[in-house]
Amino acid sequence: MAKTSKKELIMDVALKYFSFYGFDNCSLTDIAKECDITKPAIYYHFEDKATLYKEILLKELTSLSTSLQDNIRDDIPQNKLKIYIEIFGRYLIDNPSFGALFSREIANGANKLSSECIKQLSITLSILSSILKDGLDNGTFKNENPFMIQMMIVSTLSSYHTTTPLRKEVFDLFDKTSKPFEVEFGTVISSLSNIIIKGLEK
Repeated sequence: MAKTSKKELIMDVALKYFSFYGFDNCSLTDIAKECDITKPAIYYHFEDKATLYKEILLKELTSLSTSLQDNIRDDIPQNKLKIYIEIFGRYLIDNPSFGALFSREIANGANKLSSECIKQLSITLSILSSILKDGLDNGTFKNENPFMIQMMIVSTLSSYHTTTPLRKEVFDLFDKTSKPFEVEFGTVISSLSNIIIKGLEK
């Protein structure tokens, strides 16, 4: 297994801190301490905190868009859409800090996204748009706005993944006979796929 570089270590630790504290409350001093380096060592790799933040987001969004491009194979629109949602969900499972960070960024108006990050989001949305257009062209899907479908996917999966502690507290207040049951995140992904596909089908 390849050894993690100092720059990669900084980005990995910073992703965790940014996702938990947000950009404004995140301390480079704390990040340096966990990385067992000095704060100036961070500035050797990154011009400032904003640059570090933008590079983390770009890395994650590029990885996600690349995964989608590499794994959406030629198939019927329903299957392609199912794979699209599955990849999104699995990416959040494998990268929980990214889901929390991206949710924070969207909630704050996405005002810290660089033009390169916007480009990766555009690539991701264009893949979904192409899937929906295939379904529309062959009479399988109704005409729906791709951005709306994308927001359904992102908000549902990100929110479910980041609200586990809150759900536990809320569910604990339910009467035992009416207490909602907790489901695995993989089941949520599958259920979301079925709901969206059924909603799109003619």
